[in-house]
This record gives sequence, C-alpha cells and structure tokens, in this order.
Amino acid sequence: MKGNNLLLGLAVVAVVVSIIAAGITYRSIDDLSTRFTALVSQGTINLTVETLAIVNFTNNAVNFSSGRVNSAASAASLITTGSGSVTNGNWTAQGGLIIENIGNVNVSLNLTGAKTAAQFIGGTSPAYEWNVSGPGACLNQNGASESGLNINTFHNVNTTVADSEKCRVFRFEAAVDEIRIDFNLTIPDDSSTGVLTDTITATVVANNPTAA
Repeated sequence: MKGNNLLLGLAVVAVVVSIIAAGITYRSIDDLSTRFTALVSQGTINLTVETLAIVNFTNNAVNFSSGRVNSAASAASLITTGSGSVTNGNWTAQGGLIIENIGNVNVSLNLTGAKTAAQFIGGTSPAYEWNVSGPGACLNQNGASESGLNINTFHNVNTTVADSEKCRVFRFEAAVDEIRIDFNLTIPDDSSTGVLTDTITATVVANNPTAA
C-alpha cells in the first residue's frame, strides 16, 4: 500500500513538473518571438521617370537640286510620295521628310512652313502643298486612329500657328513613332529663279490619347 502511495506521489510530482516546464518553455518561445519581431525593419526603393516630349527630323531635307521646266511645258510637277517623281522637268526626284517621336510620351504635333506658294516658288499659279502620313503613329483625341491622313491628299502648306496642328496624338512607341511629310510642288515656267527654300518647323507638346 505504501508502495502504491509512493508511486502515486511521484506521478503527481512528475505532472506538476511537466506543467511548470511547459509554461517555462512557452514563455521562453514567446519572449524569443517578441525579440525576433523587434528586429524586423523595412527599406524602400524609389525613383522618378521624367517626361520627355521631343521629336526629331530623321530625314531633315528635301533637295531637288538644280533643274528647270521642260521647254514644251508650262509647268513642272515635283512630288515626294514613295521615292518621289518629277514630271515636265529635270530636277532630281526626292522622298519626303521623316519626323520621329524620340521622347517617352505621346505629343501633339504642330507643323508650319515659313512661306506661301507665291513666296516660295513665285510665277503663275504655283503650288506648294504637303501631306502628313503615318499609319498607326497618329491618333485622334479619343485614342482611335486619326482619319484623314491619306498619303494622296495634299493641302496648302500653312504658315500660321492657328492652322498648324497635323497630328492630335503622335505616339512614342518604337513601332509607331514616325510620321512622314510629303510635298507636291508645281513650278511654273515663269517661277522665281535661283535657290528657292523654305523652313518647316515642328512644335510639340505632351498629350494624352484620351484627352480632349
């Protein structure tokens, strides 16, 4: 009987010791967790990407060189579409100007010439026209493809800022970042002589394709 009581007493002691040990272990783990939590820290990485609205004439000159109207014709026609063509004259055929959006945002493209047909070419009924084309490069204010950019449709070169917008949204993505400017000139047989030249100015401002 005494032996049984002794065993029972030892069992009770063992249980009490186990409970105390478990409590100490839990507290130790809890304290350790608190210490680990206190050691956690955070850092940040930050940078700013600047907006760059800029275009560049990658083909910046159309030079028909020296020539004249054929003696049997009253005027010559010089057109830069495709690889260019000359009719009723002996000038050198040329292609058009190329403008590339080399920035990182869409822009509105404005183009102006400095001279009218009379000022640039002179003579009887001269023509000085241009066309802006660029499949996929030009969007309207709602982000859809711009209508009216037809390579076969020419308009008089404008010399005023009010009429200068040629592409509402000129895109910057590499595959669609170029626009071509072609010219259609009529040179009458009584035109001005010597070196005839005009300057085309491109002006841009950043624009969002969904902006009005």
